Amino acid sequence: MSFTFRLMLRDLRSGDLLTLLLALVISVSTVTSIGLFIDRLQLSFEQESANLLAADRLVRSDDELPDEWKVKAEALSLRYAERISFTTMMFADNSLQLSQLSAVTEGYPLKGAYLVDDTLFGTGQSSTEAPQPGEIWVSSRLASLLNVQIGNQVDVGDATFTVTKYLVRDPGSSTSAFAISPRAVMNMADLAATNVIIPGSRVRYSLLLAGERAALSEYEDWITPQLNEGQRWQTPTQRGERIGDTIGRAESFLLLAGTLAVIMSGVAMALASARFVKRHLMQVAILKTLGATPKLLGKVFFQQLFTLFLAGALIGLGIGWAIQELIASILSGLMSTALPEPSVSRLWLGVATGAISMLVFCLPLMSHLIKISPLSVLQPNAKVELNTVFIYVIGFMGMYGLMCVYTNGFLLPSIMTAAISAIALFVAGIGWMAFKLGRSLTSGATSGWQIGLASLYRRLVPNLFQLLVFTLIIMLTLILIGVKSNLIADWQQQLPEDAPNHYLFNVQAEQIESINDATDALNVPRSDWYPMVRGRVIEANGESVEALYPEERGEPELYERELNLTWSDSIGKGNELVAGDFSANGLSVEQKAAQEAKLSLGDELTINIGGNIITLPITSIRTVDWGSMQPNFYLMLPKSALEDYPANFVSSLFIDETAAQPFYKAMSQFPTVSILNVGDILKQIQSIIGQLSKAIQLVLFCILSAGALVLLASVRSTLEERLEEGALLRVLGAKSALVRQALLVEFGALGFFAGIIAALGAEACLFGLQVFVFNSQASVHPLLWVLGPVIGVCVISTIGIFASRTVLKVPPMLLLRGL
Repeated sequence: MSFTFRLMLRDLRSGDLLTLLLALVISVSTVTSIGLFIDRLQLSFEQESANLLAADRLVRSDDELPDEWKVKAEALSLRYAERISFTTMMFADNSLQLSQLSAVTEGYPLKGAYLVDDTLFGTGQSSTEAPQPGEIWVSSRLASLLNVQIGNQVDVGDATFTVTKYLVRDPGSSTSAFAISPRAVMNMADLAATNVIIPGSRVRYSLLLAGERAALSEYEDWITPQLNEGQRWQTPTQRGERIGDTIGRAESFLLLAGTLAVIMSGVAMALASARFVKRHLMQVAILKTLGATPKLLGKVFFQQLFTLFLAGALIGLGIGWAIQELIASILSGLMSTALPEPSVSRLWLGVATGAISMLVFCLPLMSHLIKISPLSVLQPNAKVELNTVFIYVIGFMGMYGLMCVYTNGFLLPSIMTAAISAIALFVAGIGWMAFKLGRSLTSGATSGWQIGLASLYRRLVPNLFQLLVFTLIIMLTLILIGVKSNLIADWQQQLPEDAPNHYLFNVQAEQIESINDATDALNVPRSDWYPMVRGRVIEANGESVEALYPEERGEPELYERELNLTWSDSIGKGNELVAGDFSANGLSVEQKAAQEAKLSLGDELTINIGGNIITLPITSIRTVDWGSMQPNFYLMLPKSALEDYPANFVSSLFIDETAAQPFYKAMSQFPTVSILNVGDILKQIQSIIGQLSKAIQLVLFCILSAGALVLLASVRSTLEERLEEGALLRVLGAKSALVRQALLVEFGALGFFAGIIAALGAEACLFGLQVFVFNSQASVHPLLWVLGPVIGVCVISTIGIFASRTVLKVPPMLLLRGL
C-alpha cells in the first residue's frame, strides 16, 4: 500500500494523475450539479402546478366520497380536505342569481391560497383560511348581480349567510367547467342546513391530498383499482392540457440537458484515461524490468484508481452541490417562488457516472497496459492503442446504460446514441477524405497553412478522433441552443401577452350587439361570436357507437360525450385546413379527434341533436391550436344543418387589469350571461414559463461550461505530438509566427469541419427530438448552420493556441528534453 501511495504522490507531482483526477471531478461535479438543480426545478414546477390544483393530488367523483378513502389517507399520514361544487340559486332581498357554489372543509386549500378583498372588484390579498361557519365569500360579479355588500345577508336554500369577503380567486376551481357561473365559497359545516343537494343534483365531490411522494404513490396504487367511470385521480401536471404540456416539455428538456452532461462526462474521462495510460508506458516498462508481475501491477493500479475514485467522487460531490446552490441563489432573485431543497438521493447519479467512467474507460486500458511485454512497451509505436476503438465502444455502452437509468427510459438515450453513432461514421469518412485532400495539396509544404493542413493527415487517427470529439461537443451545444430557442419560442407563441383570458357563454343572439357596444367602449379585444348547439355522435358510417365500442371501452372523445356544435362562414383563428373543402356542405372535424376515431374524408357521422337525427359526410379536416384560447370546436357543421335549432353564443376576450372592474360592472346588465375567467391560471402558467426560461438559460450555461472543459481536455490529449512537431520546426529555424500559423490552420480546419458536420448532426437530432420527444412540428434551423462553423473555428482555434502556447514561448531544446 505504501508503494502504491508513493507512486500516486509521484504521479500527482508530475501532473499525470492530476489530469485524471481533474477529469473525474469534472465528471462527477457536472452531473451532480445538473442532477440536483434539475431535481429542484422539477419539484418547483410540481409545487407551482399543485397551487393550481390546491393540493398535491386530487380524487374527483360524481358520487359522494366513501369514508374509507379518508381513513386510508389518515393511515398514510396524508393531509386531506374536501370540496363539494354545484350550481344553485342564491337570493338577496328581491334579487336571485344562478351561481357556482363550493363548500370546503377546514384546511382547504392544501396548496396555494385564496385571493379575497374587502373592496368590490379589488385585486385581492392572499388567504389560506376557508370561510368560517355562517360566512360566505362571493365574487364581485355575483355581489353586483345580487346587489349585496360585505355585511349583507344572502340565502342559499334553507340557510342564511353573511357576506364577509369578495372572492377574487378560488384555487383549484378556476378552470372547472362548472365555474362559468359567478362563484361563491362557504364552509362545509353549513352545507347540510341548506338542503340544496337532493337526489339527481349535479354535484362534483373532490378529495384533496397533500403529503410525502411515497405516501401519495402508495395511495394512488391503492385507490386506482377502485375508481369507476365517474371518478378520476388527478395530478398537478394533469390539471389541464396546457399545464401538462408545459411541465412535460420542461422535464424532457431538463432530462436532455442531464443526458448531455452524462455524455460529456464520459468523453472527458475517456480522454483523460487515454492520456494517463499513454504517459505511464515508461513507468510500466521500468517496473516490469525490475521484476514487477502483472498481478502486482494490477493491484497497484486498482488501489490507485480506487483511491482516486474516492477522492474525485467526494470532491466532485462537494463542488457539484456548491454549484447548484450558487445557481439556485442566482435564480432565486428571478423566480417568483423559492426553489425547494434538493433530494440527497440524487447524489447517486454523480457517483455512478464517475464509477462507470472509471470502470469502462480506465480499467480496460490499464488491464491491457499491464499485459504488454516490456520490449513492446518501450517501442516508439506501442501497441497499447490497437484495441482503443473496442474499449471506447464498451465505454459508450456503459454510458448508454447510465443514460437509460437517468432518464428512466430508452427513447431519449436511443435518439442521442443513434445520432452520435451516425455522426462518428460520417466524421470518419468526411475527415479521412478532407485530410487526404489536404495532404495532396501540401506537397513540399513550406508555409504555415501548408504545414497546418499536412499535419491533419500526418496524425490521421488522433485527428479523426479529435474531430469526432469537437463535432460532438459543438453538436451538443447546437442541440441545446436549438431546443432552448424552439421551446421558449413555442411557449411564447402559445401564450402571447394578449391571449384571451375570459369567455362569455349563454349569450343570446339579441344580446350580442349590446355586449359588443359595451366591450368596444372599453377597448376590450374580442373574438368572433360562435353559436353553440349541443349534440352527440351516435353512428359512424352507419354503425352505432355502442357496437363499435362495447361497454364504452377505448371510446374516442368524439363519441364519449355530448359536444358543442357550431357553424361558421370562415375557418376561424387558430384553425388551419389540412384536407378537404371547408365551404362544402358537410362536417369539418378536428384532426386529432379524427385520427383517434379513425375517420377520414368521405366518412359519414350521424348526430343526435335534441332528438333529431342528421347524417353528414366529412368534407374537411382541420388542425386546431387549442392554446390560442379562442373558441374552438371538434365538429363544425354547415349552417343549414343547425340554423333551425335554438343556440347560445360564445366569444373570448382579453381583459387587462385596468379594464376588469368596468367590464364586470358593464356585464352586470346581463345577469343570464356566464363568464369564465381563466386569467388566473394563465398568469400562473406564464410564471412557470418565465421560470423555465431562466432555468434553461442557466442549465445551458452549465452544460456549455462542461463542454469547454472537455474541449480543453481533448486538445491536451494530443498536445505532446504537437509540442514535438513545433519544437522540431523551431530547431530547424522556423519562426514562432510560422509555428503559430501552422497551429492556427490545423485547429481552424478541425473546427470548421467539426462545425459543418455538427450542424448537420444537430439538425437531424433536433428533428428526432421535436417529433418523438417534444411532440411538435419539425422545422429547419438556418442559424445552426452559421453558428456551427463560427463556433468551431473561433473556439477550437482559441483553445488550441492557448493549450499549445508552450511551444511558442519555451526554447526548443528545453521542449525536446521534456518530451
